[in-house]
Amino acid sequence: MNKSYIILSLCFFLVPFAYGQKKVKILQVPGVDKYCQINPNAASVLPSGRVVTPVGKTIRITKGAFGLAISPDNKKAIALHNGVVTLIPLHQPDSSIRIPSYDNKIPTLLKNSSFIGVAFSKDSRLAYMSGGDNGSVIVFDTEKLIKIDEISLDGILDGKKYEDSYTSDLTIHHDKNELLVLDRGNNRLVRIDIPTKKLTASIPVGRIPFGIALNAEKNLAFVANVGLFDYPLVPGATPQNKDSMNLRFPAFPSYSKEMEDGITLPDGRKIPGLGSALADEAMSVWTINLTNNTVTSKLKTGRQIGEVLEDAEIVGGASPNSIAVGSKEAYVSNATNDLISVIDLKTQKIKKEIPLKFDRRLDKLRGIMPFGMCLSKDEKMLYVACLGLNAVAVIDAKKGKVIGYIPTGWGTSRVQLFDNDNKMAILSIRGYGAGPNGGKDFIAPPQGTYIGDIQLSTLQIVETPSPSILKAWTEQVKKNTFEEIEIIDQQNEPLPISINKHKSPIKHVVYITKENRTFDEVFGKLPNVKGDPSLARLSDNVMAFNKTDTIKNVSIAPNHINIAQQFAHSDNFYCDSDASIHGHHWMMGTIPNEYVEANSSTSARLLPFSSAKGRRFQNTTGGIDAEDYNEIGGLWENLERHGIDYFNFGECNEFANASEEKYDTIFGATNNVVYAFPKAIYEKTSRNYAGYNTNIPDQYRAYQFEKEFTEKWLSGKDTMPQFIGIQLPNDHGADIRPEDGYPYYHSYMADNDLALGRMLHFLSRTKYWKNMLIIVTEDDPQGGVDHIDAHRSILMMISPYAKRKYVSHTHANFGSILKTIYHILNLPYVNQYDATATLLTDFFQKSPNFTPYTVVNSDVKVFDPQVSLNYYNKIFDWRKIQQGPKMDDEKEQRSDFYKKN
Repeated sequence: MNKSYIILSLCFFLVPFAYGQKKVKILQVPGVDKYCQINPNAASVLPSGRVVTPVGKTIRITKGAFGLAISPDNKKAIALHNGVVTLIPLHQPDSSIRIPSYDNKIPTLLKNSSFIGVAFSKDSRLAYMSGGDNGSVIVFDTEKLIKIDEISLDGILDGKKYEDSYTSDLTIHHDKNELLVLDRGNNRLVRIDIPTKKLTASIPVGRIPFGIALNAEKNLAFVANVGLFDYPLVPGATPQNKDSMNLRFPAFPSYSKEMEDGITLPDGRKIPGLGSALADEAMSVWTINLTNNTVTSKLKTGRQIGEVLEDAEIVGGASPNSIAVGSKEAYVSNATNDLISVIDLKTQKIKKEIPLKFDRRLDKLRGIMPFGMCLSKDEKMLYVACLGLNAVAVIDAKKGKVIGYIPTGWGTSRVQLFDNDNKMAILSIRGYGAGPNGGKDFIAPPQGTYIGDIQLSTLQIVETPSPSILKAWTEQVKKNTFEEIEIIDQQNEPLPISINKHKSPIKHVVYITKENRTFDEVFGKLPNVKGDPSLARLSDNVMAFNKTDTIKNVSIAPNHINIAQQFAHSDNFYCDSDASIHGHHWMMGTIPNEYVEANSSTSARLLPFSSAKGRRFQNTTGGIDAEDYNEIGGLWENLERHGIDYFNFGECNEFANASEEKYDTIFGATNNVVYAFPKAIYEKTSRNYAGYNTNIPDQYRAYQFEKEFTEKWLSGKDTMPQFIGIQLPNDHGADIRPEDGYPYYHSYMADNDLALGRMLHFLSRTKYWKNMLIIVTEDDPQGGVDHIDAHRSILMMISPYAKRKYVSHTHANFGSILKTIYHILNLPYVNQYDATATLLTDFFQKSPNFTPYTVVNSDVKVFDPQVSLNYYNKIFDWRKIQQGPKMDDEKEQRSDFYKKN
């Protein structure tokens, strides 16, 4: 238990309860007082503060293990990664072989890409693997360790030309010696005769086919489709006319009439709609009769968009992704709903549902995310890989009930039985976590030091547990996930312990998200922190350099340093994300599902002008796609549902295939593919604030923010919203551009630092400051290194109610930030990560200190703000910036009064 909580509880226990103080129970992560660490022999602490204790024999393998197959002879397994194959002798897993080997003595099999599909030949020698972006099937000789063939899905079949195929999942029909392969580029099932390598049939299926399975008789194929929409090209768009034809802002919000039917823009252009999210092609399971290649059923499994679940409208589709088939029933994992659908094979209708119950305190919330599955030979037990819970669920298939959980690594993706169901192989994509990726005592491993490479997957070999062992393992999974504590619930706390009981003096929360920095590279030199000064390249008294020039003893981030030292910051905060595609989900309260995770781990070209509709799939890095929505959404939907006033500056702007030029200042990005924007923020997003786009200076964003804030909430009639989200991205870094004010890579951080200082200077001088909290963090840590953990990053809290000169050592993550926001704004939790996260009470103080923050200018040798603004004909007026926001002027107010009266 956190020592601060113990002391707090003891202190309040001595206070008489006549004052109405009561103890309340709250949940928090078990690692609340620990720093991230990898400890295979005990418990490894994850960025979330949860821990993992994988059982059985566990080995670490290459990152991103999403495909798994066991050979028919039960002697070997293949784990499939992006461009990498791991061949595992099941009875000697320590002797696994990586292809290609790190020394390249074993050459690569998979050029550029591979995805989730893998299957063995009947004699266990050959393996057939998804070529992913290459649109092919790779044939691999597991004894000679060589590729012996490659079969392309492209070409002409039945008079129709198919191009730009993308190989998804696949399976093998041993008796007919044929492959059944999903092509998500063209939304079809392809049948391939193995001896002749001939494509014999192409059968249309739903959108983004993701998982496939056959029944015992091999006359039915079941396909799980995770896509919601086919995304059309903007009419008239070409590769050359983006400046005139690209959409400057998404044409419509998700699930609106305009989204379904299309819309006519003010310039007269007609933008096609996306149709209904409830269409048969959208997030569904299709059954194909293989005797005549006809579709015999199209089932909508799980909860449907638009349904109401306990007063919350469902906005996320079920995301059916994997299928296990028995003699009478087929089982489908619905990731978004934490639900298994059961299909009657005879009637081809949904027979019943199995909810993945875990704990009564959490079962109303989602976050287990069922993914890969397998069924025992006797069909009595169903095993489900739980991506969000770090466990495998064990289900009594006959009773339709979860009977326990098996502890695994982080992000469990696949489970397969072998040795007559006495053993199972389990894949977890992030294993034990990342660990450090730099520092004076760090030794770089062969896979590299980038966060996405250093974070290895795990493969577990586990004996099928007895009831008593499963009971103990289930309790371990709970202990790994959360603990319950009792603390005193006091009134008038800046951060209320209970929701809907006490009001916080904080009325306005500003959430500023930045890009890609670790703790050490910015704060590694600060006192009273676990930092490595040798890694603090973006701190003070450091070098900035380019290919021809070096300057010494410059301060890159003086405002970050001052803010951290004047207010409260953490040295034990971690991004749950590896990269932007995860980060912009996590920090906005959306748990990345299996579709997001699998896409982010593979190469995939978006080809907007291709005839393959699936090649315009969403793969957003800076936003949240319709395919990604959680069951009842995330932060924005929670605010909307409960009548909280909010506004968005720049978040969720970067959709797939975005064009980002320095003149795209309206939104930061434009697009030639028609996507839907999250409904909750469509009308609540600035049309004059540039989101992610490093071609635009953060100084210009600071100008845009100050101008719109002044017009709306200082000079206008409206009051500042209770919540404001702001994206401030240029600490991400980009290519050196001296002509635009960026002579060094470090210049981008200096730009970001000054803009952050300006925003805080401005906000802390408004009339709202006395009731304000500003939270500053990063979307992910992928741009730097850290000696504690590659996920460790920046968290600062700035407020009259934030402690001054305070360093928090409490374990924190995005869930902690969201939980803190929800408690301040009296909002319920959205998912299990919110509910079990650490509540960051130690950052706050009861007695406010209203002293504002004062901005520090940048060192012009590193970053000259005026040069960055020259393109926009803006003057960097330091004196005006120092003055702060323009307050009401009596003469102007008098003049305005007489004009209106």
